[in-house]
Amino acid sequence: MKFPTWNVRGYNAPDNRRLIKRGFDQAKPKVICIQETKLDREAVACISGVRQRWSGHFVDSDGASGGLGILWNPLVVQVEVVSSSKHWQVVKVISKTMDFSCFLFNIYGSTLVVDKCRLWEDISKHLEEVRPHLAIIAGDFNATLSFLEKRGGARRLNRSQLDFQSFVNGNALFEVAAKGGNFTWMNRHRGFSNIAEKIDRFFLAGDWNLAPLVFEAEVLAISGSDHFPVSLVVQKDEVPIRCPFKVEKMWFREPSFRDRVVGWWKEAPVEEGFLAFQFFKKLSFVKQKLKS
Repeated sequence: MKFPTWNVRGYNAPDNRRLIKRGFDQAKPKVICIQETKLDREAVACISGVRQRWSGHFVDSDGASGGLGILWNPLVVQVEVVSSSKHWQVVKVISKTMDFSCFLFNIYGSTLVVDKCRLWEDISKHLEEVRPHLAIIAGDFNATLSFLEKRGGARRLNRSQLDFQSFVNGNALFEVAAKGGNFTWMNRHRGFSNIAEKIDRFFLAGDWNLAPLVFEAEVLAISGSDHFPVSLVVQKDEVPIRCPFKVEKMWFREPSFRDRVVGWWKEAPVEEGFLAFQFFKKLSFVKQKLKS
């Protein structure tokens, strides 16, 4: 199951919509988190084709800023809305195709430190309410965890980073490290004035490590915004089927075979009068018994 998150920086421009649609078609997601739609919920629902292929839950923008949305394919997942505000949405996602469910948080962090502190408090309360169930916290946090997550501009530890660190550590959040890029936002300036930051990401909370699941994140190279989308893939941790241990008589025609097996398995020398083939047959039998 694939969960992309993307700050689209405006869902109303036709060019943006085409780029966003193309990006989603490439990612082939089942659930989509978007931030900063800059539209009211009715407009986003209409543009997103909710009445056709997708279902969705949206939060109105505050004038020409903000706006949130979670879209999903109703053929693949069932979604129950838990709560929302202008900076976050919480829904419960239940897969119809695999044994998987989670609480999904869609975050749009404010640029103001005071509002961010209130956001961390609100999300912390909701995380406490859904524990120990798996929670996926996604979105644009508008905050970095350290000065290493920024390139260009002033690189120093600040109040926003300290508050964000406290939020992450206090809730025992585990970040799914994303491949494909170190930064998720750029100011599009050139030369020394270019600034890039890692502010879009995925966290896990709850008993995520007890489930037989694999979580992989990736920064996607899709344009249309000054943010890059980040995609989380959740799939079953399939244990590979082991091939049975077999011995072929023809192997014994190779003079070095016996010495190699003794080296590989660290077995003691074959007892005198005990045929080599019988020894390896017995070894095969013992290994099968151990597996069963």
